[in-house]
Amino acid sequence: MKLPILLASLLLSVALFGQNAIIKGKIQYQQDTTEVPFASIVLNNGKGVYTDAKGQFTIANLSPGTYQIEVLAIGFEKIAFNNLLITSSDQVLVLGEIKLKEKLVQINEVTVNNAGSPLYKKQVLSTSNFLSKKDLERIQPIGTEEALRRLPGINVAGDMGISNRLNVGIRGSYARRSEKLLVLEDGIPIAPAQYLSPEMYYNPPSERLDGIEVIKGADVLTLGSNTMYGVINYITKRPPLKPTLGVSLTSGNNGYHSQYLTYGGTWKNMGAEIQLLNKNFGGFIDNSQSHIFNTTAKIYADLGPKASVYMKVNFHQENSLASYSALTPYLYNLDPTINPFDADDLFTRRYAVDLVYNQQLAKGLMLSTKVYANQFQRNWWRQENTLIRAADAEAYLGEAIFNERYSFLKGQTFTDDDWVRVGRIANGREQTRARNRTFNTFGLSETLKYDWAKDDWSGQLEVGGKLHMEQFMDVEFRNDSSRFARSGRLIKDNQFNLLAGSAYVKKTLRYKGLTVAPAIRFESVTMRKFDLISIATDPANDGSKNYGSSKNTFTAVLGGASIGYDVVNRSANFLNVYTSLYQGYTPPTAGYGFLTVEDGAVSSPGTDDPINIKPERSINFEVGTRGTFAKELFATQIVYFNNNFTNFYSAGRNEAFETLGEVNIQGLEIGGTLNLHKLFKTKGHDLSIGASVTYMTSKITGGVLADTDLLSAKHTDASKAEVIDKINNERGGYDVYIAGSDGDSLITRTLTIDDFDDIEALGLRFGKGGIENNVAPYIPNTILNFSINYGYKGLQVGLNLNMVGAQYTDYLNTNNETGEGAIGKLAAYNTIDANIAYSFANVKNKVLKGLTVFVAAKNLGGDIYQASRLHRVSSGIMPGGFRQINGGLRFNW
Repeated sequence: MKLPILLASLLLSVALFGQNAIIKGKIQYQQDTTEVPFASIVLNNGKGVYTDAKGQFTIANLSPGTYQIEVLAIGFEKIAFNNLLITSSDQVLVLGEIKLKEKLVQINEVTVNNAGSPLYKKQVLSTSNFLSKKDLERIQPIGTEEALRRLPGINVAGDMGISNRLNVGIRGSYARRSEKLLVLEDGIPIAPAQYLSPEMYYNPPSERLDGIEVIKGADVLTLGSNTMYGVINYITKRPPLKPTLGVSLTSGNNGYHSQYLTYGGTWKNMGAEIQLLNKNFGGFIDNSQSHIFNTTAKIYADLGPKASVYMKVNFHQENSLASYSALTPYLYNLDPTINPFDADDLFTRRYAVDLVYNQQLAKGLMLSTKVYANQFQRNWWRQENTLIRAADAEAYLGEAIFNERYSFLKGQTFTDDDWVRVGRIANGREQTRARNRTFNTFGLSETLKYDWAKDDWSGQLEVGGKLHMEQFMDVEFRNDSSRFARSGRLIKDNQFNLLAGSAYVKKTLRYKGLTVAPAIRFESVTMRKFDLISIATDPANDGSKNYGSSKNTFTAVLGGASIGYDVVNRSANFLNVYTSLYQGYTPPTAGYGFLTVEDGAVSSPGTDDPINIKPERSINFEVGTRGTFAKELFATQIVYFNNNFTNFYSAGRNEAFETLGEVNIQGLEIGGTLNLHKLFKTKGHDLSIGASVTYMTSKITGGVLADTDLLSAKHTDASKAEVIDKINNERGGYDVYIAGSDGDSLITRTLTIDDFDDIEALGLRFGKGGIENNVAPYIPNTILNFSINYGYKGLQVGLNLNMVGAQYTDYLNTNNETGEGAIGKLAAYNTIDANIAYSFANVKNKVLKGLTVFVAAKNLGGDIYQASRLHRVSSGIMPGGFRQINGGLRFNW
């Protein structure tokens, strides 16, 4: 028996010894040469392997012979290698770098650049900024604001949370709820109502993202409305090529816990994935806990060589103790974590479905269809508050309420300028008020693209059209019985309907290194407002469809063009210069879309007055250069921009132009990355330095502004004196009305500080002969961001410094702070973040191979700063700079 076994073992050993040949290679995207992880490599015998996280593959244990290999990845053209000859058992056949080319019918909205170094996207002719999947994995942001602030031109106005509601500005836009921006997810608008209510009460969790791109310049004309400043496009994770179960667990101080579970893969021509996120945060301040549950299902399929489809279904729910009541200067200095409002309850729920279908109609001709629908519900019960002097708190609140939630005031000494925000008392009880909103949105768009090339010429004609509908239900209740009441007396019931149609044409022409891309966009909008309480109580109501409604209709024609020239375009070096000029536009929202304008003056309409307020407009110019040099040793983008805004009405919280305003914002944006490891050619080591520099100036050049918070604020002697000095120094810039026995009267004399308390109204008149040199709020002159990242094998270490200059928070440009914290300049601040991660991708153990562990520290210094005064008198100071340290692991099987 031993002899046959010995012979069999010998034959097996010989056979195995003859199967040691190897075929290896690396798969890259053709457009940017970055790696393609988990692409499928299939042999002619049906067996195969997947590329690893670096796009590399190895097919081992091959015997001599002839082989055929196919490289497959959904959304990309198949690559076949025929007659690959293995001549010996120890041969290593290296196929090198294999470039995958996107299919014409690829879904661009879910295509993400995986590179860590590019600062921009070459496909965008005007200015663009980009954060890749690698960037996001390195940063491990707790919210998208943390990631976005690393990009040039972005200013973040903090809201005490973790970006559940986005508050960023681009190139000087007003940052509150990012209401002046167009925000997209996979190319589809995600604001509750893009036109009627663009405030970002929904913001996708950063765990779901594979990239973020910011687009500025004339390229925004094809993307939608609300484009005076720029566009943010969140790129969500697409189904992986290899069937993969992913688990990401994160935990940190301040009660932070996140569990993110995914499963998906690609089977033949279809990719699918389901994502589940559960996220809890205890908050940086008292009574600010939040819980988010988010689930997404995706399907992406190639329907043959000439068609593809992508569908995404999303459910999002948030339960938070989110307060509108922030800090007064007294409480900020006492303890910036104090928040006695324990009954402020925010609930949001979102259902959304997106469908994108691409069909190649003929050679170079492609039709793209998008359908999207979502419903967003926001119920926000907020305790009614009031401002009282700190010394009077116990007498106003009563002993029981004071001892329960305001005992931190015991034993303190106060001045007359020390104010606190407390719950409003009626009949010995605190009050609450609900501001509940429901939004329904539907859209259908068609885009036709024709690509052509002949000799040195090439180009693209793009024609698009969209139908967009919105319904906004705005309801308010009030309850005087308890701060925890969740029903009450109906005091407001408004409904808004909107129908918008748009179309655009863009022509791109390329000749050698020159590209010219003119575009024109047309929008037509009809919006209606129904005051349902007023209509219901009107005896003359005849039941007709639009009885009692207010209507506004407007159109806009917007044009622009981008021009770019490749000075150098070689494999090792790329240098491009570009410029763009376009007309931007922001449509009036439900909040101010039903006003009357006559000779530039804005007012509420009378019975016979037309409702005719039109969109805010802008002329935006930029010129810049960008490039990558010495085989990506250094990459940079430098751009100067100059934007002029007219027909400006919605200036900020309780700030509006009674005579439509004019504003100029200009600046310089610089981004750069230095990959030092390419200079020293250190094997296995990666060392890069990144920088983002923004310099901005602004000037209000026209208009008359009314600021209702300016006089209702709790002024100190210093803030009163500052306002009086400003009035006297530019007397022609202020319409001052003083209370008198015969009513308010316009005063033109020089004022004293004793006049301040008698001022009943104050108009700020900007322009020549008026207020000539004031700047727009929330535009710091400088924003600097520097990072250094080091990697070796599986180790990644990073450090980031963010520096934000001082900024005004109102159009009067006040320096001194008022007693409730609504008015005053914000001081400059700095933050330092650090991160470290280790990936076990290079180990041989199959279990550990998919594991990454990480620690991410935010605001290491823990230096608290005043982040914003976004809600002004109704809120006060929003603090920022709280230290947050998270650790966790990612596991992919």
